[in-house]
Amino acid sequence: MLTMLTFLCLSCQHQGTTWYNLRMKQAYHHGNLKESLIETALQMVENEGINSVTLRELTKRLGTSRSAVYRHFDSKDALMKAVINSGFEKLDAYITPVLENMDDDVVTRFEKMGRAYIDFAMNNPAVYRMIFGHELMQEREESCDINDAEQACGFHALVALILEGQQTDLFKHEDPVLQATTVWSMIHGLSNLLIDGHVHIKDNFDQLFEMGTQTLLKGLRA
Repeated sequence: MLTMLTFLCLSCQHQGTTWYNLRMKQAYHHGNLKESLIETALQMVENEGINSVTLRELTKRLGTSRSAVYRHFDSKDALMKAVINSGFEKLDAYITPVLENMDDDVVTRFEKMGRAYIDFAMNNPAVYRMIFGHELMQEREESCDINDAEQACGFHALVALILEGQQTDLFKHEDPVLQATTVWSMIHGLSNLLIDGHVHIKDNFDQLFEMGTQTLLKGLRA
């Protein structure tokens, strides 16, 4: 029974990988090689780690050649810079809509943003570590600009939320960028503790999140 179960699990896993590679190959043959390279690399980072991403393995999975890859990226470093940017875009897609949802008040959006940020980290732990970690720090610093509102739309949406709170005298009239960075630091730290598997944090997550959020709001309030 155990042998058969193991076989079925491995078979399903193989079929899932085969389906994903086929989908990426189809995307490539439809003229989307650049996007397919980035998405496949992200998938490899999440499932197999950063070191699994090589041009040789990417060309094998997508059924293409190195020369075709070099038409879009002149080096692996250039590819990984695009992969990092795509990772940040995925994070922004979690938090920006929450921050910009004007149906909710400022405090509600603030709280939902924190949970959305942590959800991204929990759902994409390896990608999260990649975009913020030290392994690709140089590539990140060379390709990402937090001062660029388009490139860092999630962070700038948080700054805009804080400015909105200041305009209604809900929040202190201090430097909104420093205030946003302080908020980000707390949520980022809690996210790291969660994905690194600290039992105490996981067992008390709701209480810690609520206490952390209320502490931040208390510090922001006018």
